[in-house]
Amino acid sequence: RDVAATIDTLADRRFVERTPDPRDRRRNIVHITRRGRQRLTDLDGVLTAVQDEAFAPLDADEREQLAALLGKLVDYHTHRERTM
Repeated sequence: RDVAATIDTLADRRFVERTPDPRDRRRNIVHITRRGRQRLTDLDGVLTAVQDEAFAPLDADEREQLAALLGKLVDYHTHRERTM
């Protein structure tokens, strides 16, 4: 339900187009539009600027180490949730 609502919002903003799957009418095929690609590019630039500001005190090696540590935590908790 949440995915459908998100797709509805993206379609309303013309970031994606939704068409019925010709093989299974219960399903939709979702394609990103040119407008959606541009929005993604814009947001990528915003994200890069925010990360550069947030992690400014860290050099490249420290940023890499932080990313590795955070990835390790995510992997641990993701795997742990699946075994519970």
